[in-house]
Amino acid sequence: IIILFNRATSGERIATRLAERVKAEQAKVELIEADSAMGIQIAETYDIMGRPAVMVLSGEGSPVQVWQGEDSLPSPAELAYYGRQ
Repeated sequence: IIILFNRATSGERIATRLAERVKAEQAKVELIEADSAMGIQIAETYDIMGRPAVMVLSGEGSPVQVWQGEDSLPSPAELAYYGRQ
């Protein structure tokens, strides 16, 4: 699970809180700043425009599910389910 966010925004707070709650459910999650080299590469590769964005990737790196924008983010329980698959 990857959470892409912009630093010093309300999205950062939301992304951090979501990541903490998903980790508490024993799922692996990675927070990535959208303006970092890795964040830019991910956004370009998967055509991510909204922030924060949450991506669940398959073992091969294909997107299984993508949510973009504060109003469309999944619940921590839903993400934890994907993370345990």
